[in-house]
Amino acid sequence: MIKIITVAMILLATFSFCGSATTDIRPTLTLEYDIEPEVFMPGDMGTITVTLENMATGEIYVEEDDETLDMNAYIASASLDGNGNLEILDKSYTDVGLLGPGDTLELTFNIKVKETAKTGVHFVDLIIVGGSNMYDLNYRIPVKVDDRNVKLILSNLPSTLMNEVSTISVDVVNRRPNDVTSVIVTPYAEDMTFSPSDYFVGSIPEGNKSTAIFTLNTMSSEEGYRNISFTATYFNGDNLHDSDTATKDVRIIKQSPLVFTGIEIEKAGNKYTVSGDLNNFGITDAKNVMVSIDDVEGVEPVQPYANYFIGTLEADDFSSFDLSARVTSGNISSIPVLIEFRDPDNAYTAISQEISLESGSTYSNGEDEGSSLGLWLIAGLIAIGIVAVIGYSWKKRRDEENKVEREDGTEVPDEDYLLE
Repeated sequence: MIKIITVAMILLATFSFCGSATTDIRPTLTLEYDIEPEVFMPGDMGTITVTLENMATGEIYVEEDDETLDMNAYIASASLDGNGNLEILDKSYTDVGLLGPGDTLELTFNIKVKETAKTGVHFVDLIIVGGSNMYDLNYRIPVKVDDRNVKLILSNLPSTLMNEVSTISVDVVNRRPNDVTSVIVTPYAEDMTFSPSDYFVGSIPEGNKSTAIFTLNTMSSEEGYRNISFTATYFNGDNLHDSDTATKDVRIIKQSPLVFTGIEIEKAGNKYTVSGDLNNFGITDAKNVMVSIDDVEGVEPVQPYANYFIGTLEADDFSSFDLSARVTSGNISSIPVLIEFRDPDNAYTAISQEISLESGSTYSNGEDEGSSLGLWLIAGLIAIGIVAVIGYSWKKRRDEENKVEREDGTEVPDEDYLLE
């Protein structure tokens, strides 16, 4: 914040017109001040920078009626006086010196607002003492104090979460009458992870808000209630501050967002083919989704569907899949399936689920794979036998008809002719 005022720092010099009148020559100074930060918080430190400029132009010395007039402004000292709310850390500048025509001078004072300072406008007194035959200057500089803090709002954090990956938005509201800078939002919770661990917002203008977005992973969280909290750090000028903490209690339930439905199991001996749908009833998309038979003792993945790539499974959507496995142990009652995917931040996640061999609809195609192949061979042999019997019967009947015709004396046509 820069304020400009014009003051007359008077340098007394006299000269005569027609021997009767006298005129004072007064070089004029402008005074500007800049306060950083623009608005303080209780306990803040900052600066007040005063800039003085001699507005006289031309020569330093003016000749008039054989008299030499000095246009320099001589400043003996400059100081600030505080009060019960403001403390001046730099008391004064002494023996400042001359300020020639067109010259400028900056004087910086460090100040501190006391922790007990009330919201409002407080004043410090600027005192400039002129040297030689210059007048002094007293000026009151207003300093604003406001204790309003940055506020965090949890805009879309649900009260109940599954074992899932979700997106959380935190609104950062600047309620102050000045800008704040370098805003960083940090989450905290036990038994769950956030990505990123800190979110850099940057500057927030006065009376505005920005949003920090986090990915919350509760895939491995245990069932129960958890407390989630968010805090923000920011700078007001060069002063680091913490926002008030925003907290919320949430409930974690043991439920995966990716669920199998419509399961059908086809059995061919000790080989099982599992078909069904994989549903995403979470609130975020799952990318690069792939389901696979988990290779454990007693269960082996087999082709053609040892694994099945689905791709992106959007929230509130589903996709069909097929998996094949061979059961090599008689005490296996379910087939383990591994679901792999990437969350919105491309972090790898894996879920293991069991598909019961008694679930859904089960179809049997034989006792074992060897018997299945044997059945095909037997069926082929039977088909060949049937064709042979039909051919033999047709040939036998034709021979009998030819024999009867010969006995009657009827001419028997040539066989090739009959075939034509």
